[in-house]
Amino acid sequence: MSEMTTGWATLQIETERLILRRYEERDVGDILEYSREADFWLARSLDWTLTSDSVRAYFEAQRDQKPEAFPQWMNLMMELKSEQKVIGCVGIGVTNKEQGQASIGWMLSCSYQGLGLATEAAQALLEFGFGSMGLHRIFARTGKANTRSWLLMERLGMRREAHFHESDKVRDEWADEFVYAILAHEWKRIGAGEGIS
Repeated sequence: MSEMTTGWATLQIETERLILRRYEERDVGDILEYSREADFWLARSLDWTLTSDSVRAYFEAQRDQKPEAFPQWMNLMMELKSEQKVIGCVGIGVTNKEQGQASIGWMLSCSYQGLGLATEAAQALLEFGFGSMGLHRIFARTGKANTRSWLLMERLGMRREAHFHESDKVRDEWADEFVYAILAHEWKRIGAGEGIS
């Protein structure tokens, strides 16, 4: 994995090509841009509508979340260093504080897919979750038809733990869903992402 630096106070995680950081007002235009071009699987899970006011309301509500408080969900902007542009977001949410369980998710602009950027961001977030937050298990969910997403989960070393048949209705049709997960000791054993491409 690339060299990663993390700042608790500012909640900024830096990788080789990305800065994962809190939302800033200047990000609204970039968020709208990558949200508008999102593929179907990502667009259907947006927690904001495609307006500046909705983006501001959603992300400003999360700006002061503290990881040490084990938030239910906390998004970080994925800023591409070379362009100083937000190209997506990655998030983590604690589902069971006592047992150290959390979920992660990501959304990346279609224009930047296929470059390993989502993998780089997700690796950094897994390392943050296990290393800094002290989590025991991190999982992710995706539709069976969202091949890019579940292949990314497999590249991260996550294992498929569940296949829910017709568990989600998409455009009036039932769709299957996969759940992938990884444990802290498994993440440590694969060298916190060493060798993942």
